[in-house]
Parts: sequence; C-alpha cells; structure tokens
Amino acid sequence: MLKYPRLVFTAGPRVLWDFAFFINRYARHPERYPLERRYAKVRDLIVFIAKHFRLDMKVEGLEYLRELEEKNQKYLLVADHLSYFDPLALVALSEKPITFVAKKEALKMPFIGTAIKALGGIFLDREDLRQSLLAMREVEKNLKAGHCSYVIFPEGTRNKHPENGVAPFHPGTFKATVETGVPLLTCTIYGTPLVFAKRPDYQRLPLEFTFEKPLDVSGEKTTELAPRIYDIVAAQYAIDKAEEQEFFAKGLEKIPLRKGKVR
Repeated sequence: MLKYPRLVFTAGPRVLWDFAFFINRYARHPERYPLERRYAKVRDLIVFIAKHFRLDMKVEGLEYLRELEEKNQKYLLVADHLSYFDPLALVALSEKPITFVAKKEALKMPFIGTAIKALGGIFLDREDLRQSLLAMREVEKNLKAGHCSYVIFPEGTRNKHPENGVAPFHPGTFKATVETGVPLLTCTIYGTPLVFAKRPDYQRLPLEFTFEKPLDVSGEKTTELAPRIYDIVAAQYAIDKAEEQEFFAKGLEKIPLRKGKVR
C-alpha cells in the first residue's frame, strides 16, 4: 500500500478526533489547561503517528535526557534542523514537557504549528528585531522560573540542503542558557527528511538521534560557544551520514532492524 493512503486510513481518524476535541482547544487557550495535561495529549498523539510512519529511531545518549527529567531539571536543548518532523521526534523522545522557540512561519504548518501553540511555544518574527528580543527574554524568564524546558534550532531555519552538512549556528540561540545557567543539552538529528519523502513505503525508516552530555555554559560568550557546539553537532552528523550511506548501499530491506523505537 502507498504510504500516504495507508497513513490516512490507519492514523487519520485518531488525528482528526484529537485535534477536534483537544489540541485545537489547547492551542486557542493554553492558559486554561495545565502544561502537563496538554503535553501528555500532544505527545501521545505524536507517538501514535510516529509508529504508523514505521520509524526505526536509533537513539544514543538518551540517558542524559532522562537524568535531567528525573531531577526535574529544566534545560535548553539545541539541535540541527532537517525536517518538519524534528520537533515531533523530540517530543516523542521527551517524557517531561518541552516546548519550542520557532519562527512565526511555523504557525502556518499543518499540525505542527497548532501543536507548538498547544505546548505554549514562543514564535519569533525574524524581520522584527525588537519582537525577537522580547521573545527571547520571555524564554529566559520562563527558564529561570522553572516553567518548562525549551528547544531551539540554532541554524535558524530548516536545512534545505542536508547533503551539504550542518548550517552555521547563530550565537543568539545560546543567550538563554548563558544568562540563566540552565544546562545546555545538544542533540544531533539525522535522517528525518526520509519521513515525508516520496519514496517506497518501506517496512522501516532509519533515523538517528545523538544526545551529548549536558553542559554548564553560564557566563560564556555566545560568539565562542556557538562554533564550539556547531563542531560537536557537525562531527556527529558526518558519522551518521556515513552510516546511512552504508545502510542504503547494502539494501534497506536486507538489513536487520536496529534496536530503536519510538517510546
């Protein structure tokens, strides 16, 4: 069966139900509902959808994320950005609530924009410097208050040419963790463009997620921190790219599934 007809048939009714009765309501009035309740409903739906995409999610360093969650420690997570699926995958992997700092254009994305609104995400207008500064100050205030952990993609936008590697990181991305002292958690994402690609409906799709040990970067200069974190992500990205090329060279359907799943 073709991928999208299969998804509409198997997952469509659940998606429509949850959006009609829960997520749209949460997005319109997030202040009326506890974050934990909103996050649980959104995450449950994302995990459900991800399973129907038949994803083989290989995750390394997940213990670093779990340690922060067990301590109820808020953090700033930065990752490279390859696909509209990236924020959904990070929600699926994060058991405790996270939300996002996203460009305002994300509001127009079906499902994703509404889900981020439901989670109390903050949207930036990249053409309005004052609005962007005020938005980042709100992120800092919420991190200091222990309201929620945030995810920012420091490339500033989705990387439309992932074959060229990771795009440069913007130093301003890291100001929130430098100013507040919350841990900086880094994740390298690879393979997510496969999720929405027009390709045969394979049994499984290989995706890579690598978390690094959290860093205390309080007081550091963002202009020095951005290239340092970029080097970490770019190096892991190159490793993942080589593994994927080997994976497909051998024939996807002939390779045993790796131990990785959506939790």
